[in-house]
Amino acid sequence: MGHNMDFTVENAGTTIACREFAEPGVPSDAPALVCVHGACVDGTFFDGIARELACGYRVIAYDRRGCGESGDVADGRYDLAVQAADLQAVIEHVGAPANVLAHSAGTLVTLELLRTNPAIVSRAMLHEPAVTNEGAGLGTAPVLLEMIAAGKVSRALRAFLSAIGDSDPQAPKTTEAEAKHALRNGRSFMANECGIIMTCVPDWDRVRASKTVAAVLLGELSIGTPREAGTRAAAEYLDCPLVTIPGAHNGLRDRPAAAAQAVRGILGF
Repeated sequence: MGHNMDFTVENAGTTIACREFAEPGVPSDAPALVCVHGACVDGTFFDGIARELACGYRVIAYDRRGCGESGDVADGRYDLAVQAADLQAVIEHVGAPANVLAHSAGTLVTLELLRTNPAIVSRAMLHEPAVTNEGAGLGTAPVLLEMIAAGKVSRALRAFLSAIGDSDPQAPKTTEAEAKHALRNGRSFMANECGIIMTCVPDWDRVRASKTVAAVLLGELSIGTPREAGTRAAAEYLDCPLVTIPGAHNGLRDRPAAAAQAVRGILGF
């Protein structure tokens, strides 16, 4: 039976909550795989795949600033530079270099770290990066930004979630752990990150030159949706393989066994 170990790291006065998954017998110096979640969720998004991978890796899932069990932001910043520094602090705590598995908006945090300090990452895997086929952020409807500016964050969150949806009929119901901080996670993204994430333009050339991204992942049920175009573009910009895995945009959460098998294949485990 595996074990979870909770710990925290500090960056710029903000406490980042982390959970490590490892099966008995996995050495303390085994390769680390750090998971970076996307919008409106927290690190519990990775609980299933973390347990699947814990037989060969130390899997670390952390709550991005303002989400889950992580603290309120001490410096008021949610820009990608400080979020990349959060990720770097987690990696330095568990032992650099580490592998990274990032999802959706979390891929943009990872791409920023790869732009500034690629040596700290062994190999990165990016599941459905939050970009268009032109390699820029997905953009935000002006009405959402107007709602946020007017303080109507919950209304903006409902509109955002109804627009993105999830097309996997086999997706499990929300777990108790996910529900615990769902409102905080969603409100934090809408109030603090939405404009930043949706207008981001990654430095594709610099990240490609680092040769750190091992694969870009695409859910089979995302084929034919706007997410496919952005994901394929990211693989082309980064000159790395595109790997399809079962499920839709949340396939890392919804189909953990299949997703873990794909990750093992990419990492050669």
